[in-house]
Amino acid sequence: MQVILNRRDKEQLVIKLHREGRSIREIARQAHLSFGSIGKIIRTINSGDDTNSDNFSSKSKETKALYLFLHGKRPVDVAIELDLSSSDVENAQQEFWVLNQLDELALVYHEIKNHIDLFLRLFHTMKKNKLINQKDIRAILKYAHDLPSLENKFRDLANIVLDLEIKKKELKNTIMQQNTQLFDLGQVINEYQNTIDSKKHQLMKMDTQLAVPLNKSGKALEPR
Repeated sequence: MQVILNRRDKEQLVIKLHREGRSIREIARQAHLSFGSIGKIIRTINSGDDTNSDNFSSKSKETKALYLFLHGKRPVDVAIELDLSSSDVENAQQEFWVLNQLDELALVYHEIKNHIDLFLRLFHTMKKNKLINQKDIRAILKYAHDLPSLENKFRDLANIVLDLEIKKKELKNTIMQQNTQLFDLGQVINEYQNTIDSKKHQLMKMDTQLAVPLNKSGKALEPR
């Protein structure tokens, strides 16, 4: 039977798990609380800590990691300085975000961390094209919202263009065939014209012969 914890029990569980060095994600899974709620509890118990005191060296590596992130250290610097694995540094960084009320950033990072290089490329592309302002970002968000329908329209247009290209090729072939037929017809017409010209020449020759007067014997008379 699953035990239902009240608010106080959950706060105590968060404190216990935090002091054990558990990651913010693991605490959220066990306590069934949001990152924001966990962050508020941890900020409350850490509000009296003095990270600059002499006993800071006795703090856990997770606490030291938070301190380093607070002072602008990169994840790789934290990993090297504290000899932490990449997963431990990642957990500490997400906890740091939650403690700074950046809960959604921690959740988003968890979703996109395997594709972070693509998101960075998108950011640098936008920056290169001077699109890092509220107006342009709103426009991009609008287009992103319409992206599925835009993809469908693009696909439809691509299919239409492909069909037109096929029809264009078919018409081109038809025109070539018709040009070939016209050339053949032209050759036939030339042959007929040559035959007609030849027959006309024969007719003119016969007409000339018929116009010459004949003697009684049927021979052409000599001109005077």
